[in-house]
Amino acid sequence: MSDSPWKHLAEIVRPEHLQLDPSQLLNGRWPGPPPKAIARPGNPEQVCEILKLAHSERLTVAGAGNLTKQRLGGIARKIDLLLSLDRLNRITDYQPADLTVTAEAGVRMPDLAATLHRENQMLPLDPPFAAEATVGGVIATNGSGPRRLAYGSARDMVLGMHFVTADGTLAKSGGKVVKNVAGYDVAKLLIGSLGSLGIVTDVTFKTFPIPPASTTLLFGFESAGQALLAAQRIVHSPFAPQALDLLDSHAWSLLPERSLPSVAFVLAVGTAGPEPVVERMGREIPALLRSDRPSEILRLAGEAESDLWNKIQELTPSFLRARPGGTVVKSSALMGRIEDVVAAARKAASENGLTSATLARAGTGIVYSYLWPGTEDASADGGLANACERLLQQSEQLGGRAIVEWSPASVKQKVNLWGAPGDDFPLMQGIKARFDPHAILNPGRFYGGI
Repeated sequence: MSDSPWKHLAEIVRPEHLQLDPSQLLNGRWPGPPPKAIARPGNPEQVCEILKLAHSERLTVAGAGNLTKQRLGGIARKIDLLLSLDRLNRITDYQPADLTVTAEAGVRMPDLAATLHRENQMLPLDPPFAAEATVGGVIATNGSGPRRLAYGSARDMVLGMHFVTADGTLAKSGGKVVKNVAGYDVAKLLIGSLGSLGIVTDVTFKTFPIPPASTTLLFGFESAGQALLAAQRIVHSPFAPQALDLLDSHAWSLLPERSLPSVAFVLAVGTAGPEPVVERMGREIPALLRSDRPSEILRLAGEAESDLWNKIQELTPSFLRARPGGTVVKSSALMGRIEDVVAAARKAASENGLTSATLARAGTGIVYSYLWPGTEDASADGGLANACERLLQQSEQLGGRAIVEWSPASVKQKVNLWGAPGDDFPLMQGIKARFDPHAILNPGRFYGGI
């Protein structure tokens, strides 16, 4: 390749914002061969110019924020240019009275939260890696957490966005008002697409008032079945919890500085709202579950409560730091099949000499299975791959779907991360071909190797 593309890139972003030897800057967060260069555009127009150049030169491009989620999903086949959006870091519009905020892709989620908090508002996405996560990264990975039960995911909170297509065109989807029904909702395609369809430059969110009071109830159970039966009693009751998470004892052990019940399973019930409502739920939910005979009941409020949910939100990052050779399988299960998915994960782990931990969003059917070997040697990769394949197959047999969300690169080479392609896969391939006909955006990173 000639030097001319890199010279042109330097002209677009200025030389100080183009790094042609990026391996040290990536700091081990990039799986596979590093990109040839990192460009840091300062505005959407520069993003357009860069992608026009990449399109004409057939340079493959990946977008990134703080690189916290590069191990998620597939490994891109080859990336020439990493497009760092850290300089697109402004909150460009905030209308507290309208409950809307627009933030550029490089805005860190803690900074956005602090801005909203000053107006007693919030964006209850609860993505993992919260301290470092950026708006663009959360959108690209569809990150969410415990309060998805009450507020939904990014697809429920995004009102609109600007993005740059593979050929360098600045495009818009949606708008800046809560009611917006004009045109196709392209934004929902980009959410969770791992940067394979376009580069998001800014996002407009619907915001929410911070509830005036909250409390969390912890119930101990000896089996997943008991805990899930209790969870369904709550789901079908008049109460509307903010979060409803089930963790087994191994998952509790991954929480740093924990002070929690020593039982096989814990059901964590987060409640919020006006203080009288919260007090009522604090009294009546334990009464509702009396027939389920929980072995322990704890009630948390204030700093202890927020600390617990922060640790649950960060369970995957905590696991990956403690078990760098481990794997995370994310399953979407029918509500009546969550217990079967939990059992399938444990069986797949035990049959392959692994340990497992479980976090289940008991109100939405999302199950995270954490698998890790007793030793961190290469021979463990085969067991991890076998366990993942088995769990993917069983999740499908149980009427759900599963993906290998996180794993070492050596395991990714041995397993089909996405399971068997569904009937919608040809449609997904067609969308990719329409948005990115030359496959320059993150090739190989998304579902089925798209």
